[in-house]
Amino acid sequence: MIALVRRSFARIAPALAAIALVVAAFQAVLVAAAAVIAGGGGVGSLARLVPNFMQQSIGVAFLSFAGIATIGFFHAAVVMILVLFAVYLASEPAGDVESGIVDLLMARPLPRHWLVTRSITVMTVSIALLAGVMGLALRIALALLSDAPETWPRLRVVLTLAAHLTMVAWCFGAWSLAASAWVRRRATAVAIVSIAAMAFYLLDFVGTIWKAVAGVASLSPFYYFHGGDILAGTANTTRDLAVLGAISAIGFALAYWRFDRRDL
Repeated sequence: MIALVRRSFARIAPALAAIALVVAAFQAVLVAAAAVIAGGGGVGSLARLVPNFMQQSIGVAFLSFAGIATIGFFHAAVVMILVLFAVYLASEPAGDVESGIVDLLMARPLPRHWLVTRSITVMTVSIALLAGVMGLALRIALALLSDAPETWPRLRVVLTLAAHLTMVAWCFGAWSLAASAWVRRRATAVAIVSIAAMAFYLLDFVGTIWKAVAGVASLSPFYYFHGGDILAGTANTTRDLAVLGAISAIGFALAYWRFDRRDL
């Protein structure tokens, strides 16, 4: 098992390092921007420039230095980067089948479920690591660019945002793993779940604008991760993390069940 995990991490190391650098730099830029805006007394005025339908999801972030500094944890670009990376990482079993490597692996006395466990380990650890890099970059940037610790975001809020970001990426990673247990091409699994992720993100966004579809929007994992609500202290964190965890667990369970029974 350890050898399988090491092999997978060795293959993704360049991509993982590149994404870590991008999200860390983005986080540092946000803190720098927040410091400049706060220094000019513009904090709070930006919120009035945000359309009314986006006030719930993002408008509250512009009300304080801490809000601007933490917006990276729920910015659409960062969220989708982590989600799509999780989808790619978790699709490795399909890649093993497509390339024929699975035949070499299964020629040894290895339980099939080890391949699923390997992919779960690589995906979950990688996404958690990226969220941790963002938190570390935030802390370093705050220490270097802000001399007013009383305005810094609270640790509990940062940890909550990081947990939600990690869990929503794990959700789609889990279902990418489940899809890869059915299909024979990695690109197929990645395409199916990536398109679903974008569709669910759009559904949640439309739900914030059009109340008539708000109930349907609750089917989207993104419905349980609204950064603005977390910053405002109105999010039901326990419920949200529990739902995201349940979605992930179902995907993982399906992957184990199907991969153990598929024709390789």
